[in-house]
Order: sequence, then structure tokens, then C-alpha cells
Amino acid sequence: MKIDRHSPRNQFDAVKLIVTTATTLPLLVLFLAIVGARAAPSANAQENPTQTDRGLQQENKRSDSITQSQANSLLQRVIQTLVHGPAFDAKVRETVWTGGRQVVGVGTYEQAGLGSGRYNLQVTMHDGDGKHRLQQISDGRLAWTRSEIAGNVSLRRVDVGRLDQWVQGVPMSLPIAPRLQVGAWAEMLTSFLRDYQLQVEGAHLKGQPVWVVTGQLTQQRREQVLAEAGLEQWPMLFPTRVRVAVQSEPDSKTQFGAFLPIRIEFWSDPLRSVEAAESKLSEEGRLITLIEIYSLRPISAPPVERFRFENQDAEVNFTNDTDRYIQQYGVQLTERQRRQLRR
Repeated sequence: MKIDRHSPRNQFDAVKLIVTTATTLPLLVLFLAIVGARAAPSANAQENPTQTDRGLQQENKRSDSITQSQANSLLQRVIQTLVHGPAFDAKVRETVWTGGRQVVGVGTYEQAGLGSGRYNLQVTMHDGDGKHRLQQISDGRLAWTRSEIAGNVSLRRVDVGRLDQWVQGVPMSLPIAPRLQVGAWAEMLTSFLRDYQLQVEGAHLKGQPVWVVTGQLTQQRREQVLAEAGLEQWPMLFPTRVRVAVQSEPDSKTQFGAFLPIRIEFWSDPLRSVEAAESKLSEEGRLITLIEIYSLRPISAPPVERFRFENQDAEVNFTNDTDRYIQQYGVQLTERQRRQLRR
């Protein structure tokens, strides 16, 4: 069955798959994909990313290529730098291309670092029909995700302070405490290690040396996603390839930022349509979402109060996602333990 990227039915299927299989995507990407799926086609909008925006493959790459195990080690080091490194803040820009439109969002990121698990990520996007917001915030005890899409608010909570206790004794795939792998960039990069086959090579981005980690969704995960969603055709909005640019040297001005992610790309499967047959896009797929993390600077660790979630949606019931994270380690809670999570 041919996918028409302007078909409302295919947009519905994309949203259905993304929502149904939320466990396979970090909530930040889930938010961006749903906002993108809502975007109506526009004759004046940008159909595809420009050559400048097409991604890191446009940069002058160095020739040194590194093995899968070394790519995994590099990404693990990046996660370690995020969760155990110093406090810093940064600006965030996200761009989504879908349905003939380009939707841009801006936001900020701040973390206390040093193993505290405290961070605050905020993103706001406009698609012409309204404003959409996402916030992920954690004080090291409770991690909250608040998303507002077209006026519909949803709340999710993870009791990160209990995760280490629940999965105690279970072999870890990473030398990082489970409570530090929930939310924001740490969770996103952890999902890449879990779900993608990785490789890495050197490159330059805007004249700065970087490592570029590229991941291809594994066949096992692909089959699992389709089975859970009850679909046979892979929707265009669900990424199958990721690319992460990691700063390999400190910034010349701030002397900060080595081994931190500064650009994350999400790509579709290669295009099969007749229109794309003569285009390089048919070989590479479509750049769905681009996340840029810039203006990174070290800061003094903010007090814990700065990372406490202020719930202004008392009428909205929250979903406790703690059990879902625990299950990733093969742990099944008893009914009594589940009741504790509902408190």
C-alpha cells in the first residue's frame, strides 16, 4: 500500500502508532511527532528541509570510522557527562517537517548535574493553529512531564526516587542508576543505545570538530512496534534512523561542552514514492525532526526548589508511569507495590 504523505488517514495512523507505542520513544519526541502530525499541508510552506538543514551528512566528514562497540561506549560517556557532569543551561530549538510544513519550537534546558537527577526542559511550538507546550522537570525524587497540545493537557509522573529500590539486584545495561535515565536527553540517548544499531565517525559542524553517532532501528524493535500498534505499514512520522552530534572539544569561548550532545536528528525510512525516485531523499529518507542544543554554559547548581513541579492543572488526573520504567528491567511489581505507586 502506497503512503500519501498528505493523507489524513495516514496522519491518523501515524499518531495511533506513536501514542500506542509511547514506550519506544522518549516523550519529547512523542510530543514533537504528534504536533507534526497535526500540521495541515500548506502550499507556501517548506516541503523538505533545505540543503543547509538537511543534516550532518552535508558537513565535511573526517575519514576515521569507529566500531559498534566504540559507538556504544561514546554514547554511554555522553550520558555519564550529562547526569554526573557539572550544572549547565542551554537553549533548545526544534524543527519538525511534515505535511508540507515546517514547525519550529524554542525552549530552554537547565540541570543541576552531579548525579542529582535534577533538570528542567521546556519547549513551546506554534503550528499556526495554536500553541503547544512541553515541560519535563525532575527534582530527583519525582519526574513530571506536562504536555499541552491544542489545549489538551496531559500529566505523567515517574517516582524516580523509588526506581533504584524497585530494580535493586537486577543487572544494569548501563553503569548509571535507573533514576538518572528518566527524562530529557539522558532518556533519549539511553533509548538509542537500547533500540538502535550504532556507528560513529568524525565530522565538523559549523567548523567545530564533533563525533556523529548514527543509529538504525533494529529489526526486532521495528517488528515489536508494528505488532504493538496493530499496523502493517510503517508511518512516515515514526523515525527509523537517528543521528547525534557530540561536541568532541570544549567550546573555544566558554571552555565547556565536551562530550555533550548539540544536535539530534530523527529520519524516516527511505522514500518509495515516484516523486522521490530521482531525488537523493529516496536513498536517505526524510528528516522528520531536528533538535539543536546551543549556547551551553556552566552555571552554579540551582537549589532543589527550582526543579519542583508546580501543578496548575488540579482538574487533570496524572498517569503514573513508574511501572513502565520498572518493566524495562524485567521486574514485575506485585499488586501491593502497584497500589503504592498510585499514592
